[in-house]
Amino acid sequence: MNTTRGITSAWLGHPVTMGALAVLVINDHVLKATHPGWVTGKLSDAAGMLLMPPLLAALAGLIAPRLPLRAVAVTAIVTVGVGFTFVKMWAYGAELASSTWSTLTPSLIRADPTDLLVLPLLAGAWSTLRHSAGAWLGYGTLGRGARVRPEGWTLERRTEGGPGRWTRAVRVAVLMPLALAGVAATSPAPRPLADLAVVSGDAVYVGASERSAYSDDWSVSRDGGVTWDDAEEPASPQAVACSRDGVCYRVVTGALAVQSSTGGGPWTDSWRVDDAQRRALYREYGDSEHISDLTSRALTVQDVPGGHVVVVANGRDGFAVRATDGRWERIGFPAFPWDRAPLALPTGPDPLSRPLVVTVIALIAGFLLTVAGVVSLRRSGASRHWWWLPALLPAAAILLVPPVVLAWLEPASILTFPAFFCPFLAVGVAVTCTVTALAASGAEAAARRTWLGSMAVAVLVTAGASAAAWQLMT
Repeated sequence: MNTTRGITSAWLGHPVTMGALAVLVINDHVLKATHPGWVTGKLSDAAGMLLMPPLLAALAGLIAPRLPLRAVAVTAIVTVGVGFTFVKMWAYGAELASSTWSTLTPSLIRADPTDLLVLPLLAGAWSTLRHSAGAWLGYGTLGRGARVRPEGWTLERRTEGGPGRWTRAVRVAVLMPLALAGVAATSPAPRPLADLAVVSGDAVYVGASERSAYSDDWSVSRDGGVTWDDAEEPASPQAVACSRDGVCYRVVTGALAVQSSTGGGPWTDSWRVDDAQRRALYREYGDSEHISDLTSRALTVQDVPGGHVVVVANGRDGFAVRATDGRWERIGFPAFPWDRAPLALPTGPDPLSRPLVVTVIALIAGFLLTVAGVVSLRRSGASRHWWWLPALLPAAAILLVPPVVLAWLEPASILTFPAFFCPFLAVGVAVTCTVTALAASGAEAAARRTWLGSMAVAVLVTAGASAAAWQLMT
């Protein structure tokens, strides 16, 4: 078995790595729900620092087993560190990461510089690599005195034995899918729906549910919808449709809209989000199974000094309030466990779905960084083996045709097969080409003197091209 493939699979199967996977799954799907807070928020990040480098390295070992181990390991660790820093330090990076992850499952990743406290755990990943390499080679632990060659750690085993071929095959076949599933199936962003608006006593109550929950959460306002507080389910709730001065309201079925009628007269729009903006919001939220989640569902009217207020439940968009002066305001989910503010109403052209934008940026970045690696290899005289690598990325762009067609024909959900699978596969090609090219160029002795310059230029151009693509496509 190839040394790089064998050691990276042993690294993935190290007890510390598997422990990190168990912590990630349990924390995301159990502890965060039962004990939300600072500790559980950081625990997944800490587990990721120990799990992601061996997972990336094991994938690279399967795809390009002849790459030197040291280059693969260093590239994996640096990639995780730089990517994590980019996401946590910059809101733009967090939004890109959220959109990319949402091609697998609707997720929300936030920029939070305090999460960088877990970066030193990458040293723990390096330590488990040395232990795994030493065990695989027969050293026990690859200590400081172990023989090292320019192309990586020594390829000879000191002792016979170690895991058999079938054991190693089972490790790759079982542990890698488990690790990929654990990373991909992180806790999704909450997908709340505003369902109810009622009056009880002198207060307005609004109810909303999260898709995975079995009951509604409640919020209450005692000052005509100006401020809101967490509340228990109200006693004797009533949905009131008309004010005492004879103005009645109703929701418009299948739309984000409310109509009013005064004194039994004709019904006219009191508030409406037009269809184009509604479709754009549907794509921007990116976590709804159908556009019907963005519809007005229930409303209530409350008489207050100076007139009346109206509160309407609008599904995924949260709640909207009509003040006594007739002005409407979308308020999201006030005093609920989820984000309070709704997305701003789009004012430009209806954009492509966010995963498609992220996929285009990933292909641009992958192409530029892959070219940088191949240029470095050419300077070292090894480019004849890698000229084909950048060509894979323009070919991968063809995968965007089906979801683009769907996005323009109708508001395609990210859960539909083409919109889910094609961008995910294209991003996978981009990441694979980038890691392979950079690992190969970093391993070439002659290229080491020149590849940093090529990389610096590629990173700057990639940042500019990605920002331009983001602005143009959104």
